[in-house]
Amino acid sequence: MKSYIVVSSRGSYNESFMNELMSNKIRFHDLEIKDDIIYFITSPYFYKRIARIARESGVKTRVESRHGAYFKLRPFKKRYGVFFGAAGFIGVIVLLSNFIWDIRVTGNSDVEPSQIIEIMERHGIRNGSFIHGYSKESAELSAILELDRLAWINIERDGSRINVKVSERLEPAVEEIPVTVPCNVVAVKTGIIVKTEVYRGTLLYEIGSGVDRGDVIVSGVIEDGTGNIILSHASAKIIAECVDAAEFFVPFITHERRNNGRVTKNNFILFLGTSFPTSVILNPPDNASYREETRAPRFFGLRLPYRLRTEIYTHYDIIEVQIGQTAAIERLKKQIEDYKFNFYGTDSGNVIISVDERFIIRDDGIAAEVTIVYHTDIAVKRIIGVP
Repeated sequence: MKSYIVVSSRGSYNESFMNELMSNKIRFHDLEIKDDIIYFITSPYFYKRIARIARESGVKTRVESRHGAYFKLRPFKKRYGVFFGAAGFIGVIVLLSNFIWDIRVTGNSDVEPSQIIEIMERHGIRNGSFIHGYSKESAELSAILELDRLAWINIERDGSRINVKVSERLEPAVEEIPVTVPCNVVAVKTGIIVKTEVYRGTLLYEIGSGVDRGDVIVSGVIEDGTGNIILSHASAKIIAECVDAAEFFVPFITHERRNNGRVTKNNFILFLGTSFPTSVILNPPDNASYREETRAPRFFGLRLPYRLRTEIYTHYDIIEVQIGQTAAIERLKKQIEDYKFNFYGTDSGNVIISVDERFIIRDDGIAAEVTIVYHTDIAVKRIIGVP
């Protein structure tokens, strides 16, 4: 809490006295005049100079009240026990900061937090354990190997808290059918076959043939030449030419966000996994973007076991924006490029052969009809008799 004093000035030369204060660059504020007495607020740092100028100006000054941490702690300056107690408290806090007191799992939806925490505990990450007594790499590797739904994991230390951040696979991992189990190779998409690599089984379609999704392309049912039927594990790579169609639209009139310059904040102290507000908490506003800042205070270079967190809400107005045909087409092209990158990028295994774009002007905006021709592997294994 910032310390300040309320000073009063009495005398016939008050006006000259105030002018002298300003000329001597003494800062004061909240000036008030009552019954020919001037009251103002200033820093205790300036009071000796204020008293000297008052004597020279022929006025009398008096400190009416004192406020702030300095004046609250001043009576204890000879009570050494208070300072030793405070030092001991800080020492205990610093000691406790060397242990784990909270484990938080974020980013999971299907995987239960208890499953992740159980793996963490086996590697020394548990409440009450030493903050440096675990292997980050071993714990992360075990979690990835034991939990098929996890695609990524990162363990971070935040004071006495361990944050376990995870990312799950978009789809459950497909279990590979064992080679001892008979299966067919079927089409996962509709298309025209352009290339085949059959490793095992009987190819039922030639290059240039059209297949529908679910059709058996390579059969695991094989005749051995003597009239006997053998069920085998079919395996193949089938490249087909497929066609996808997508439609995009950009209106001439849109509603966009515009920052109005207003910012509100909520402040907290984070200690032992609990948030303590330091001011009146404002409800999150509707039209505002959110970000968060966390700071770690230090005492003589030592990091204290609590953190300061600030929720920052930047307010915006929703305004109506009108754009022309040229700008609308540019936005459509950007949407199309993003679509191609997300669904037909290098990591997708798809190879684009051609793209046909058709723009249609409507009363309320411009639409784009896009046809994409691409090559992809449509082969997927299915156990014989199982759809």
